[in-house]
Amino acid sequence: MRTRLALPLVLLAAVGLNACSDELEGSPQEVADQVAAALETGDFSRAPLVPQDGAPAEGEGGGSDPTEGAPAGVDAAVTSAVPDGVAGEAAQARDVAYAGMGEVPLTVEAGDVSVTEESAEATLTLTWDLEGDEEFQLTAPLTMNVVDGAWAATWQPDVLGIRPGNHLSLRTVAAERADLVDRDGEPLLTERPVRRFGIDKTLVEADEAAESAQALAEAAGITPGDFVAAVEAAGPEAFVDLITYRESDGDGDALAAAADDIPGARALEEEQVLGPTRTFAQPLLGRVGPVTQEIMEADPGQYQVGDVVGLSGLAAALEDDLAGSPGLLVVEESADGEVVDTLLERAAEDAEPVRLTLDSGLQELAEETLADVGPSSAIVALDSASGDLLAVANGPGSEGVDTALAGQYAPGSTFKLVTALALLRSGMTPESTVECTDSLDVDGYRVTNVEEYPASQLGEIPLSSALAHSCNTAFVAQRDAVSMGDLASAAADLGLGGTWGMPVTAFSGSVPEDAETETEHAVSMIGQGRVLVSPAAMAGVVASIHQGSTVVPRVLAHDGGVDDATATTAAPGGELSPEETAALEEMMRGVVTQGGASMLEDVPGDPVLAKTGTAEFGEEDPPLTHVWMVATQGDLAVAVFVEEGFRGSATAGPLMDAFLTGAAED
Repeated sequence: MRTRLALPLVLLAAVGLNACSDELEGSPQEVADQVAAALETGDFSRAPLVPQDGAPAEGEGGGSDPTEGAPAGVDAAVTSAVPDGVAGEAAQARDVAYAGMGEVPLTVEAGDVSVTEESAEATLTLTWDLEGDEEFQLTAPLTMNVVDGAWAATWQPDVLGIRPGNHLSLRTVAAERADLVDRDGEPLLTERPVRRFGIDKTLVEADEAAESAQALAEAAGITPGDFVAAVEAAGPEAFVDLITYRESDGDGDALAAAADDIPGARALEEEQVLGPTRTFAQPLLGRVGPVTQEIMEADPGQYQVGDVVGLSGLAAALEDDLAGSPGLLVVEESADGEVVDTLLERAAEDAEPVRLTLDSGLQELAEETLADVGPSSAIVALDSASGDLLAVANGPGSEGVDTALAGQYAPGSTFKLVTALALLRSGMTPESTVECTDSLDVDGYRVTNVEEYPASQLGEIPLSSALAHSCNTAFVAQRDAVSMGDLASAAADLGLGGTWGMPVTAFSGSVPEDAETETEHAVSMIGQGRVLVSPAAMAGVVASIHQGSTVVPRVLAHDGGVDDATATTAAPGGELSPEETAALEEMMRGVVTQGGASMLEDVPGDPVLAKTGTAEFGEEDPPLTHVWMVATQGDLAVAVFVEEGFRGSATAGPLMDAFLTGAAED
């Protein structure tokens, strides 16, 4: 339903110059329609207007036919004043008066004309179609008279619907931005006090500004060249930013002390929307800052310079939910910008906090666990019962990339859990005998085990032992029992390749249903080739095993305050039989009690079930390796990943141990 605001304005003065005759050209309705069209488009060249004195402008007739190109019924006396005189004045006045409405569409309609013996009147209705299915309207009367045997409208600025010399201004009134909060309602992305350091050029002599800029940059540990150049290029009243620190940041205290001795250096105290720490779930939560030109151009009229918006991550993906509904304000301003009248006001509607599934304690623990890891790395923890992502942590080596959610890596031997499910469905059990050899040739490609593989576990061994010690050759040798389609089906039931209802970029995995070569089929059995996953996807795999059905990771709480358009629905998954779940969990426990995850046997709390993983990549000899460990402990499902390491047990194992131990002690 549209809201209309109609404001009657000052009536135009009627100018009666000539009496009507039976042979008048044109009609008042035609004139009113032409003036309405001119107001709508800004093109007054064909509008039948005369100056306020009602007489044609002297010297504008020229030698050519003055009616050429003019509307029917308008004679030379009228059109001779239009092209360079009244039309130009009207067009310029209209542009000035309405420029503040931006690109908002304007329509103008002329109502029914009331005709008297020597004049006519019509009401013009000006309608701007605003955001939010709302209209803003002005109405103004138009008076027409007969001039030299033809109907014409008298131009005066009141035709624009506002006071002469004034203009309209459309303003967006920002709503109070809502916070992103954790599962317990504690603020994550919220306004926090900061100090913004820079050079205030009004406080330093012009010839000393560059020296001050260099001193401040050096005090902050920043290479000064670019900052010095920015200060030199800025205007004499500019404040040039160098760096912003949280109020609680000790580095900010040190810089503030140094700034006291630098002419022109200042620290502006303000608030910015930030996470709990600089790194806390940063790729996921995203950044909030001043609206960019690109965003403004993509959504004309929605933002004004200086508005604060989400620029990345959830802050950007949930912008509509976090920003609330902006208010609108249309005002009439004088030439010097003073508000003369408020014509329309729609209050902003503040947004409600959006609740995430993150557990702040586990998120902090995960980031602390990865703090000293050099390569890209991630820890993802989720609740198997609900799919709630409790921690989505990326190590410093990821350099702002969301390795945890969006990374695409070969899972290596952690994928043997998927292969094991497919083998169980082919009729095998954990006690079924498989052959583990030193190596296996597949179409000329040599499959081997890790160098430290125990000799005692070669030969005929149970499937459970092959999983516990991660015998590559034993799993590859079973490829005739498990097709690529079987692998893909088992993977799908464990959540790989599924549809997640995630508002940010996330990779659920990819397992091809067909192999291009026998070799690809072989390496797919051990999680290489074209098999790809993210750490979040692998956490979902072990969660699905524990739950006995597909677990879909989610980051938005069900009652998180997000509208249906934002919170997309995940596709339903598959089921595991109770026997399949029990067998897989039995074999995962064996990885801890007798295999490569023995460091997890003493973790406090419920028994830990796990699987290690190493995946070769690159062209180096020997190849570089991604390293993995996945585990469950009760309903807690965890994946640890390091992009470049030695073995899953050696590199990822201690990280998993530290995280699970910390979580148990929390």
